Amino acid sequence: MSNILVVADDLTGALDTGVQFSKNGYLTRVEIESVFLEDDVDVVVLDSETRHLDPKDAYHKVLILIRISNIKDIYGKLNYVYKKTDSTLRGNIGVEFKAIMEVFNSPIFFIPAYPEQGRITKDGIQYVDGVPISESAFAQDPLNPIKTSYIPDIIREQADIKTFVVTKDRYESILDGYLEFGVYIFDAETREDLEKIGLMLKEENLLQCTAGCAGFAETLVRLMGSKKEKTLPKIDLKAQPLIVICGSINERSLKQIEYIKKRRKVLDVVLTPEVVFKKKRFFLSDSSLRNCEVVVIRTVEKASDVKIYEEYAKANSITLEDLSSIVAKRLGDIGHKLLRRLIERTNTLVVFGGDTLLSTTEKMGISHLFPILEIDKGTVLSSMEDIFFISKAGGFGEEDVIEKILNLIEGITDR
Repeated sequence: MSNILVVADDLTGALDTGVQFSKNGYLTRVEIESVFLEDDVDVVVLDSETRHLDPKDAYHKVLILIRISNIKDIYGKLNYVYKKTDSTLRGNIGVEFKAIMEVFNSPIFFIPAYPEQGRITKDGIQYVDGVPISESAFAQDPLNPIKTSYIPDIIREQADIKTFVVTKDRYESILDGYLEFGVYIFDAETREDLEKIGLMLKEENLLQCTAGCAGFAETLVRLMGSKKEKTLPKIDLKAQPLIVICGSINERSLKQIEYIKKRRKVLDVVLTPEVVFKKKRFFLSDSSLRNCEVVVIRTVEKASDVKIYEEYAKANSITLEDLSSIVAKRLGDIGHKLLRRLIERTNTLVVFGGDTLLSTTEKMGISHLFPILEIDKGTVLSSMEDIFFISKAGGFGEEDVIEKILNLIEGITDR
């Protein structure tokens, strides 16, 4: 049996990486800040929820989750350990690398590119859609601002770890001879680059401890080979209407909403700070829900509207960190209540943003999820018993992603 551990720092990332294994026949379970393990699971994905923590706290939490789980004892010798990182390198990647290196006593081979999503690595610098990440929209993340695009600097700012940039002309030579203990950062600009790196690591027996986003995870599982013929569980999706909870203020997510509004009957609900902070009641009439195909719940119509929330928070002595947490919890609460209210005709919830998805699962008392299939790059269908979640990170997905979700549901319903 191939025994695989994936460590992710947020829930959407845990799912979009976990699904790379499940779609190739590996039974995959995403544990949400928990350590409950089952012997018949092939891949365990630990969602540490450490992206927004202080680096020191993130380091200790990853250590504790891995050690308390006793995963090495339960599974014997792990075949693979994969540290899932954000494709724009937000969060505490340096200290989390340090924790994993200490537990497993291994260097880490880090391939952060995801070409299909416009993330590439060149000369150790991470780019998004051709722009260095420190100059992109992700640099303005209120909780995880990106100050530099040079990956070794990002890692060293958090942890005293040796780093080595492996440019494309040094792929082969870097693996010749003695390897120092540290993080090897591989440049990559295409899917072919990822495949080449993976094959070289496999030939050198160095695939056991790697890192990256869902991009290289796709290569890793391909090199492992399918465990068995892919068999999907029964999928009985109902969405009348489809509930979309958008906790993202990323331009891509907002464009996806505008796209579906031009093609379907959409009830677009933009919450005010007063509703989010429960100063005003949230209510949707039965008739408004019956007369739409999609109901969207979000906090901003355009990215600049976030200033309205920031001003409200400042006027009420609320920190930006607390503001993000309150918004995510309120969206999770609304999503849960809507799903419960419509459960006779809707068992599917679409969620944009890892923090919002986490708040939703917490509200519903869900401690783990099973990723089932990838609807689109980064858009994952997962389940817990008879409830289905479709999730994606805010900056992922094509403009028509909600239309693709509806087509999938309608196709299943028509069978």
